Amino acid sequence: GDSQVSPWTDRLLEILASLQRGERITTHDTANAVLDLADGEASDSEESTSAGSPDGERPGSDVEDAAESCGGSVLQNKGRSAPREMVTKRHREQLVKEGYKIIGSHSAVKLCRWTKHQLRGRGGCYKHSFYGITSYQCMEATPSLACANKCVFCWRHHKNPTGTEWRWKMDDPVDIVTQGVEQHQKMINEARGIPGVKPERLQQAMMPRHCALSLVGEPIMYPRINELVDELHRRRISTFMVTNAQFPEAMDALHPVTQLYISVDAGTKEGLKEIDRPIFSDYWDRYLASMKALARKQQRTTYRLTLVKDRNMSEAEGYAKLVALGQPDFIEIKSVTFCGESKASNLTICNVPWHEEVKTFAEAMLAAEGLEQDYELACEHQHSCIVLIANKKFKIDGQWHTWINYDRFHELVDSGEPFTAMDYSAPTPEWALYGSKEQGFDPEERRVFHNRTKRKAAAGELSEAQLRQYPVNPADT
Repeated sequence: GDSQVSPWTDRLLEILASLQRGERITTHDTANAVLDLADGEASDSEESTSAGSPDGERPGSDVEDAAESCGGSVLQNKGRSAPREMVTKRHREQLVKEGYKIIGSHSAVKLCRWTKHQLRGRGGCYKHSFYGITSYQCMEATPSLACANKCVFCWRHHKNPTGTEWRWKMDDPVDIVTQGVEQHQKMINEARGIPGVKPERLQQAMMPRHCALSLVGEPIMYPRINELVDELHRRRISTFMVTNAQFPEAMDALHPVTQLYISVDAGTKEGLKEIDRPIFSDYWDRYLASMKALARKQQRTTYRLTLVKDRNMSEAEGYAKLVALGQPDFIEIKSVTFCGESKASNLTICNVPWHEEVKTFAEAMLAAEGLEQDYELACEHQHSCIVLIANKKFKIDGQWHTWINYDRFHELVDSGEPFTAMDYSAPTPEWALYGSKEQGFDPEERRVFHNRTKRKAAAGELSEAQLRQYPVNPADT
């Protein structure tokens, strides 16, 4: 019937589109697609691997690999009651090689570079500037390495599993948090030998106070996500959760988190398909429904826009129209991070916009659809090429309150009573504001430039446009 033909057609069109983009389609991809669709599921491969492995092998390049990593594991599930593990041996080896600490069968933590920077007194991440987190006390984690999108800018280069529903073994949420903290502490301890690490910060870093549930994958896919969030809050760890706007029902069921994000990567249906390469056939409806679900949340909510030059930066008005659906408290607009060349994506460094270009886009977005009536540019972090648009309700008596009172947040959670984003807001320091001379860099930290950047600046090899991206001339530091 038509219900069976549609998934096959969608998958065939996706494969043809991938070939047109110059991507390599392995037997791993095609075998998974055939098996999933034959099983009556309109989803992409559970473990799609379109990029080469770090050791240069082609995953799924022979029959034995295909059987081990995709076909065999799917077929075996039909004859047994116990679900299989999400991460195969090959995936685990790749992730470990890239610095991930695997927790159980589907979770991971990794040490953020900003954690290491602030341990050395070299500046915090944009969340430090915008929301007042302590970067060296932040744990970056995910309870689900699987995702429902294959975004062109994904820093995993699509080596992680993909799917539209949870079909794997499920680990205990308390165990995930416990082991995650332990692995994070081990990584912090390993940073002891990094030159310039401040002893007092190293000691404090052993007690994480924030968790960025945005490492990779889709955290809200994990069916026991509420128990995991509750455990983090029980330990007085704040939660910044990013979801890819494909699971609106899970968003509605989610317990309060400190700040809930949805990735808003395009302003049109066509743009979303090109940038996020979603697996769901009804991806646009889910995208819009997720925004409406965000509007129903009472705690802090955020749209996160990742700008890719020549891909999604001509849609400022389209993005502005979407704001009315989600009514977010904040809109983060950031430059894409170039993660190197990959067979899974044809992005280059030329697709990375300058900070000035990010600011120009933000101003254009604000000028569309009457957004300026309710929103205003509040903060920036030049070091990360990101700006923050905030709802004017957070500007109290002329002062921005984008920072968070974390102790108050935990008190409100413990109370069990309803509360709103305004109940745990805190004043934003002057150095973090949009247009400040510091451009979001904490003056108590020390800005350090690469030696090559300083040499180029001293030799006059940096253009005026390049020099404008820095708060000071690197040659003078």
